[in-house]
Amino acid sequence: MPPRTDSEEWPEVQRHVVKRVLEEQYRRAGLTPPDQLSLLAQRDCRAVVAGHQLVVGGGAAFFHHKILSAIRVSRQLTQSMGKPVVPVFWMASEDHDWQEISTVHGTEREHTWTPKGIDHPVPVGQLSLDGMQDVLLTWAEDGVVSEVSDGMLEDLTKARENGETLSGAMRRWLHRWYGECGLLVLDPDDAALKALAPHLWSAEFEGSGIHSVLAGVAPHKGDAHVRENSVFWLDDKAGRIGVVRDNDGGGWRAGDKILNLAGADWPSWCAEHAKQCSPGVLLRPLYQETLLHSLAVVVGPGEWKYWNQIQSAFVHHNIPFPPLRLRDHGVVISEEAARLGWSLETGWLHDEAWDRWVLDRWVEALGEAVPQHESRLLDWHDAVEQWSKEDMDGTLDGPSGALRAATTKAWNQWKAKLRKSLKGTRSQEWTAARRACASLVREGTPQDRWANWHVLAGEHHDSWRQEWLEEECGLAAQVWCFSPDQEGTNR
Repeated sequence: MPPRTDSEEWPEVQRHVVKRVLEEQYRRAGLTPPDQLSLLAQRDCRAVVAGHQLVVGGGAAFFHHKILSAIRVSRQLTQSMGKPVVPVFWMASEDHDWQEISTVHGTEREHTWTPKGIDHPVPVGQLSLDGMQDVLLTWAEDGVVSEVSDGMLEDLTKARENGETLSGAMRRWLHRWYGECGLLVLDPDDAALKALAPHLWSAEFEGSGIHSVLAGVAPHKGDAHVRENSVFWLDDKAGRIGVVRDNDGGGWRAGDKILNLAGADWPSWCAEHAKQCSPGVLLRPLYQETLLHSLAVVVGPGEWKYWNQIQSAFVHHNIPFPPLRLRDHGVVISEEAARLGWSLETGWLHDEAWDRWVLDRWVEALGEAVPQHESRLLDWHDAVEQWSKEDMDGTLDGPSGALRAATTKAWNQWKAKLRKSLKGTRSQEWTAARRACASLVREGTPQDRWANWHVLAGEHHDSWRQEWLEEECGLAAQVWCFSPDQEGTNR
């Protein structure tokens, strides 16, 4: 990912508004913001951005990998470009699919929070924290070191005492984990920020938004669904509702509510109601870059696809498309997996493929006996068929072929029995092999998509974070391999 080489700056109006909003959000929480916030006063300041949902307990490890990547890239760009570059976490506080954010894994099982008030699609950032403490307490007993869990529970208590919702608790957790690294946590569900983007909201209502730009071209059928109107409506009672055509009046409605019933011009109406306009998945990047003009955006593979899906929409709105940088990855290789010889080159193996891989290695470890016997059997087959052709004038070709098929089948059955025998006589080793598989892949999903960073790292989380951030390995995405008892190495 090359940094931008042009002279483009973060526009002063947007930069100052973002700075004021951040100051107010930290002030309301009673938190001292990172020193990097003051850098937003400088004209040449830029941002490296990572955005994500507000996952319980930090969710899967790649949540942290994305943030660590943004911090490391911002530091390296600061050094290489000679200008202040700050890491910003964009809170996806307006998503309303709470099931996607409600589960965190421990060592033995997953722990799920069922928030209250989910009878309608509430933006997750506004969810009450009721029931969260019980989930964190059970999770804390399932592989989380007390230093981490105690701090998170303390933050949760302060958030509840301050009348905060999930977005407030998440800000506190991120500040605890990465505040000293300079991470600025921005909640974009803010009236002052949305007031900077009325052109985005009005374009969707006027029929000149993302749908019109992508209609009839390949990106329209990309990974992310292109809605006719990418704005969602935020209602105090009904929650977050998709905006759809009103078939009766030809305008737009959100649920039962007809929008702009008086027929005002859309730019004026959207400017007045900006706070209630919420961007959908494809409109969110445009809203983000309207505010931040990022020097780089750290994304995962899925985000990479839908950001690139809407490049023409950036051109349409005259918003600079930022350089995208895939997040770094981290893999914790357990002692059991290491003893079996698993490495990144082996790949992510589902259960059946893993079992085959383990048994193949055990058979190989038996030495040359099995392949030698198989080689002799093949030679014998060839000799019988050759004799049939030369001495019997081919009259036994059919029976010779049947003999080969039958003995080959019998040999394969024997090898299957051999593998089954190895499983039975090495039951403890087999159990360890299955644990090794479960530590890397579950239900076909790689480790960093489900395992929690703090559970994986245990007492090493601070040292791993420091090593990750200090490594001088350029701007390209890295894959880090960690062992529970060793330092990490990047690949």
